[in-house]
Amino acid sequence: MAQSEMNATQSTDENEAIVPNHMIIILDKYIGNAEEYALLLSSFCMTMDPTTGLFERNLNKDDIDQSICFNTALLVQLDDVQFMFQAFTDIEKCYNTIEQNQHKRIFFITSGSLGKIIVPSLVKLYPETFPSDNPIFIFCANLLREKVGDTSPTNLWLLEFLENVLPFDHEDDLLARMTREIANYFAAEAQRLVNSQQHDKARQYQDWSTRMLHRHEALMKKK
Repeated sequence: MAQSEMNATQSTDENEAIVPNHMIIILDKYIGNAEEYALLLSSFCMTMDPTTGLFERNLNKDDIDQSICFNTALLVQLDDVQFMFQAFTDIEKCYNTIEQNQHKRIFFITSGSLGKIIVPSLVKLYPETFPSDNPIFIFCANLLREKVGDTSPTNLWLLEFLENVLPFDHEDDLLARMTREIANYFAAEAQRLVNSQQHDKARQYQDWSTRMLHRHEALMKKK
C-alpha cells in the first residue's frame, strides 16, 4: 500500500478547549527500530514542533526513543485530531501507564509475543478499559495459530481472547481498522455529549469522527 501523505501545518487553536481523552499506546520490543511500524509512525501520527506550537513534522525515531527512555507520552495529531501517544518496550512500564490512564479511551497495539503476557491481565483486571467494542490490536508478522506441516503454532493464545483482540500481520490493514474504530468511538462520544446537552463538544467529536472515516476510506482505497 502506498504511504499516506500528511500535511499538518495549522495551529491547534480550534481544539484547545478539549484535552485529548484518548491515547494510542504501542508495546513492542522492536518499536525503537527505524524499520518497524514505519507506516504507522510516518503516515498516522504527526508530532508538535515545540518551537512553533504547530503540527508540522512526522513522528520520527527520535520521538519514539524519547517516549521510551523518559516514559512519557507525546502529543500527536492525525487529520487535525489530537491524540496522546506513548511507546513501550517494557511490559511493566506499559502496564503501569495503562493502569494510570484506565479511564481514558486507549487504542492499544502490541506484538504477539508481548501481547501473550500482558493481554490476559488487561482483559481480566480492566474490562471497562478493554471491552469487546474496544479491541486490542495484535501486530505480528507471523500469526500462525494452527499447525502447518511441521511448523507449530506461534500464537495459539489468541484463540482464548477472540472477543478482545484483533490480530493483523499487515500494517496497512491494522491502520485501516484502527481508524474505523476511532471514528466509531468519536461518534459514540458525540451522541453521549448531545444527550448531556454539551452540544459544542458534541459537534467537535462528530467532526473528528467524520475526519477519521475519511481517513479510513482513503486507506481502504489504497489497499
